[in-house]
Amino acid sequence: MNKRRIAGVIAAASCGYLLWQYFTPVEVVAVHDGNTILVRHFPYLKSRQIAWWEANKDMIQAKYGIPNKNESDYYSAVIMDFGEGYRIDRGTDEDSDLLCFDDMSVDTRCIEKNTHLWIRFNQKTGMFYR
Repeated sequence: MNKRRIAGVIAAASCGYLLWQYFTPVEVVAVHDGNTILVRHFPYLKSRQIAWWEANKDMIQAKYGIPNKNESDYYSAVIMDFGEGYRIDRGTDEDSDLLCFDDMSVDTRCIEKNTHLWIRFNQKTGMFYR
């Protein structure tokens, strides 16, 4: 009986966590370099990530100017996890996994490289998600 109760508590906690993840909206924190979008609470499943992009790309285009198509209708956009926020690149080996943004003039302008979704569109090949 005690094992059933523990299993029930674990199952309820797991379901609660999954529901919380499902209903927490994606937060766009910042946009950098004309193609990098920093987000919080991005979906785990690739299908839900793509669905979020398709549902929100017009809003992102209107608000942030991403994706920015060039003359040949090619564009690329990267959605990255904001994680623990901006950090300082101290130039050590520990900081080799940081991506720094040149469009910021402060020292804390780097984030950990954690790409959620990379979107690429080309007239010849069409839409590509990775």
